[in-house]
Amino acid sequence: ETIKVWDAATGHESRTLKGHIGPINSLAFSPDGQRLASASINDNTIKVWDLATGQESLTLKGHAHPVVSVAFSPDGQLLASASYDGSVKVWDVATSLESLTLKGQVYRGTSIAFSSDGQRLASAIFPNLILVWDAATGQETLTQLGRNDIVSGPTGIDRVTFSPDAQRLASVSWNGPVKVWDVTTGQASLTLKGHIGQIYSLAFSPDGQRLASAGTKGAVQEMEVGKAVGMVKVWDAATGQEPLTLKGTTTVAFSPDGQRLASVGQPTVSASSDNLIKVWDAATGQESLTLKGHASGISSVAFSPDGQRLASAGSTVKLWDAATGQEILTLKGHTGDISSVAFSPDGQRLASASGDNTVKMWDVAMGQELLTLKGHTAPVRSAAFSPDGQRLAAASDDGTVKVWDAVTGQESLTLKGHTGGVSSVAFSPDGQRLASAGADETIKVWDMTTGQESLMLKGHANVVMSVAFSPDGQRLASASVDGTVKVWDAGTGQETLTLTGHTEGIFSVAFSPDGQRLASAGIDRTIKVWDARPWTPELRAQSQARGLLTTKRDRVKSLEELQATIRSDKTISDMVRTQALEWSELFWKNREAMAD
Repeated sequence: ETIKVWDAATGHESRTLKGHIGPINSLAFSPDGQRLASASINDNTIKVWDLATGQESLTLKGHAHPVVSVAFSPDGQLLASASYDGSVKVWDVATSLESLTLKGQVYRGTSIAFSSDGQRLASAIFPNLILVWDAATGQETLTQLGRNDIVSGPTGIDRVTFSPDAQRLASVSWNGPVKVWDVTTGQASLTLKGHIGQIYSLAFSPDGQRLASAGTKGAVQEMEVGKAVGMVKVWDAATGQEPLTLKGTTTVAFSPDGQRLASVGQPTVSASSDNLIKVWDAATGQESLTLKGHASGISSVAFSPDGQRLASAGSTVKLWDAATGQEILTLKGHTGDISSVAFSPDGQRLASASGDNTVKMWDVAMGQELLTLKGHTAPVRSAAFSPDGQRLAAASDDGTVKVWDAVTGQESLTLKGHTGGVSSVAFSPDGQRLASAGADETIKVWDMTTGQESLMLKGHANVVMSVAFSPDGQRLASASVDGTVKVWDAGTGQETLTLTGHTEGIFSVAFSPDGQRLASAGIDRTIKVWDARPWTPELRAQSQARGLLTTKRDRVKSLEELQATIRSDKTISDMVRTQALEWSELFWKNREAMAD
């Protein structure tokens, strides 16, 4: 029953708007960004809010049933609404008077959209009809769109949106497919198939060249029990080719130089592991390596301090050449699956934490087992070396954290305080503190001289799965099954930031070596990289260059043609052009790798 407004640069919540007495199903900004319209299911109303003050400026009443979609006209003077009462209403925002009521069918409406020129209005009508109206007169101009489609989903055609040039209309039913229509002829020009679950949202790119569709990967039954995985597909709006599907994994690690990210596909409630390790360019998001070799699910990955090797954990521990992707060693000895791997600061040793209740330490050069650390009475979930390599901490489902001498294997501390299992541990950069994350929804910070708890951080609404100190030791990041990443002041314990965007729980969080980025990996099989720096023109140019290259590389036949296309593009700034040309060779190589 609330609306939240966020600062898109910082991620900070700027307003919470309250006034509806039921769930809110649709939001629309006015073109000037000063107002927001909202539609409610229970109270059958539309509200218009002043975003400068956060006050409700209008309440529009007239629909007899739930209002499910709202849209401003391009000039901001009109507001359209679609309702389950089967009508579309157009309101004058200045006077709050109803100027048109469009009733072409007796069935309920599900979506409404203005064309970019403001001349047409499209509405989706259950179960399989799209109506296009003259926005000035209310006369129907097209009535046949979708009429002959076979609709198997429970809601039929659910979303409509115009292309930026107002010449095309995209629609989707809950079970697909996505269709693109010519609004002059009423003919379907494209039918886009590829989603294997429900689809909830459609959006054209600002240049009209791409169309994004968002939904779930999974059957209706999986969705109902919370097991469906989020899926976004990006299509070429002219050819219907699918150049990009965004999906990821649940564990992530930065390379020591911050230029690469490694991720693994961990089993989840909704998908089995793909048994792959992927290495990505951390600046462009392009995949550079895929490592295959594990026979079962992989739970953890770590770069060596020099960035030359990569360790991964599954039923065995494997060491890889991080440049070539070649497997170097397989380390066997645990009798249970391995949940965590960590290199010592000098890179000569590797610790592995296992479901057999032990931690093993290995000689990385020889592949020999050096120590087996015993003491936990339940599976060990995480292990971490102190910055000087002299101590090793481990977190266990038995609710304790144990600290050992990493040379002799002698236990030096047992830290008790969590009321549930402990899933992650991390030393501060100076080694004087240790952070632990637990099933009791808390993060604890311990003094490593005394073994006493110095801070307890509360704020997550579910199990905390991962914790990491920033390189300067001043911040602490945590990731939770509640789907949020939180950043805390490591000195005071004050929460400074909450990052939302994952659609399911988050298993892993890691700072880049310079502390300017934060990576998170979730059960929704996506990796998100958050930029903690102020949003500068340079960062904006990099973001635009990535989008430009992703779109254009699949439309040309050579790197030279790609670079020529970028040089001749008159819609981009010189800064974006320079960045895109600098990255063009990398993007082209990645395209060729995917083709192979």
